[in-house]
Amino acid sequence: MRFFFFILGVFGGTLLVIYHKKLATLIGYKIGWAERYLGAGGTYTAYILFGLIAIAMGFLIGFDRITLGFFGV
Repeated sequence: MRFFFFILGVFGGTLLVIYHKKLATLIGYKIGWAERYLGAGGTYTAYILFGLIAIAMGFLIGFDRITLGFFGV
């Protein structure tokens, strides 16, 4: 199960970092707190940060540095 979360986190996070602008345009929703605290273009920056966090979590779960309580991971 760790392998699944590793692939999901790293692959999904990488896609989110690469296609953050297309995703934001497709959704068409501005993240209010990101625009306020991260400045102009904060929505794009937030998507990049979410992608980097997903990649980091994928690596941490994949290499058994953190364990999640659900699914026996």
